[in-house]
Amino acid sequence: MDISIAILIALAAAYAGTVVWLAPPRPLNRARAARAALGTAASIVGAFAVMILLAGISLLATNVVAALGAAVMAYLVLSHDLGATRARIAATVAGLLIGLSFVFLSYLAVMALIGAAGVYLILRKWTGTRPALLVMGGALGCLLLASAGAFALALSSM
Repeated sequence: MDISIAILIALAAAYAGTVVWLAPPRPLNRARAARAALGTAASIVGAFAVMILLAGISLLATNVVAALGAAVMAYLVLSHDLGATRARIAATVAGLLIGLSFVFLSYLAVMALIGAAGVYLILRKWTGTRPALLVMGGALGCLLLASAGAFALALSSM
């Protein structure tokens, strides 16, 4: 594993942990929010570690794990606000989108979803669910496009 991906994973985990601590998906007291933040950061590091270990064995398995992880994360973030049925639909769409994006963008696709989910969790406190969902979708699209641009730039300079 190269140091730049390790730094990106650490930053993504720190970002997700901070967002969960500041704006947890469910109402929590400060101590439980801190434990949830640490658990979130550890889960993200663990998920990326599994994907990196699997990448040496099978890229298809890595892609499946990324898609399933994205779906689970989307469900956990959205289920409190949308209800179980709508959250399952949104999680399925997120899993498919990240699974397809993972083919071209690798780990950056998962990091884009982490970034968009963080935007949603922060914004829903101020604006409500519907506007936060719209901004989350736009943020995910923009982050995926930015990731594609960064990936293309990196490949062109090789």
